[in-house]
Amino acid sequence: MAKRDKLILSAHQFIETSRDINGRYFVAYSGGASLFIREVKDLRRFLKIATGIPMRESLESWLASLADMDQERVSNKALPLTSEALVPQTSPSLSQELLATGFGPECHDVDNDATRMIT
Repeated sequence: MAKRDKLILSAHQFIETSRDINGRYFVAYSGGASLFIREVKDLRRFLKIATGIPMRESLESWLASLADMDQERVSNKALPLTSEALVPQTSPSLSQELLATGFGPECHDVDNDATRMIT
């Protein structure tokens, strides 16, 4: 299990966050209660921190840094390993990823009876 990032807002409010297969999640602790949250707006609603105070500004800057890290992670993941395409483009409507993995109806030869496709 990956180590969670933690932001301590006060003695009674703190947030832990990490990523799983579904994306970023937060575990927020406030006033003796904890809540598992996926959305940032729900996190703000649960913590009930007024705007314009230093605690809210630190929360917003922390959330912005997390969003930047997630964006960088996605952009690094999307980069190809080589400069060449995996499969030569045969049609502009076909996805390179589907052709490379062999999944999808466009990867099955309908004239070949040995290949069966589940529909």
